[in-house]
Amino acid sequence: MTGKTRLQLAPLVVALGCGIFVLDLLLPLGIAVGVLYTALVLLSLWSTQRWLPLKVAQGASVLIVLGFFLFQRLTGSLVWIGISNRALSLLILWVTTILVLRYKRSEEELRDRETRLRLLHEQLPALIWTTDTHLRITSTQGASLVALNLEPQQMVGTTVVEHFPDDPEAAPLAAHRHALRGEPHSYEMTIRERVFEAHVEPLRTADGTIAGCLGIALDITERMQAERAREILIHKLQAALDNIKNLRGLLPICAACNKIRDHQGRWEFLETYIQEHSEAQFTHSICPQCTEKLYPHVERT
Repeated sequence: MTGKTRLQLAPLVVALGCGIFVLDLLLPLGIAVGVLYTALVLLSLWSTQRWLPLKVAQGASVLIVLGFFLFQRLTGSLVWIGISNRALSLLILWVTTILVLRYKRSEEELRDRETRLRLLHEQLPALIWTTDTHLRITSTQGASLVALNLEPQQMVGTTVVEHFPDDPEAAPLAAHRHALRGEPHSYEMTIRERVFEAHVEPLRTADGTIAGCLGIALDITERMQAERAREILIHKLQAALDNIKNLRGLLPICAACNKIRDHQGRWEFLETYIQEHSEAQFTHSICPQCTEKLYPHVERT
């Protein structure tokens, strides 16, 4: 009920209460006019205020008792008739009030459960949908709708087939057909550059009849991106390890010719061994001391 309606309800209840009170004074005590106050309690059902029926019942009870004393003073009618009628009116009034209060409490609990369930569906980091047996989408929920820039009702009324017109054998279509046969099915799909891992189950009624499909899809885009980045990093590290060769431990070297013995027992030149087991490359030149020894007659500047 809107705020405007609630504002109109209060004067209506007061006006009706005054009218019933006047009618109670005009009619003889043999008529239980006080029962009409239960209409005010029922009218309070339109209000969202939980305790309004209780307040209306309290006010009506005061009017019922007040009407009895005013009528007695004005007419002097038999007391026992008035008491019995007023007691009957109060009994019916409060039984009705208790029932109305229990109804409003149940209504509030149901509304709270529906609100919590709706918030859960809206904030769930997934995409949830249902279809009928013709694969027509009947509902969509989930926080993933925001990532896809979709409204909850935007896809409702369309069919799964309409979203894959060029591929009748697409994995989502096959999964839904499996579900209609009672077979749960999973698949991966890409929607607007977002990757989803989807699972489709048969949607059954209370008696077990398949009434459609129930699907849930988790957004795994970030996970896929992280996995790809990890694979690239592993590949780079493996390539680096393949290119890196370290010289470690004690190297057996000949004291005369400076050859090195490898792990297979072969003797190799020093530069050959280092080139095979490291990134170093050799270029040949002659140091000044060897130049003087080998070419003593060459003039040097």
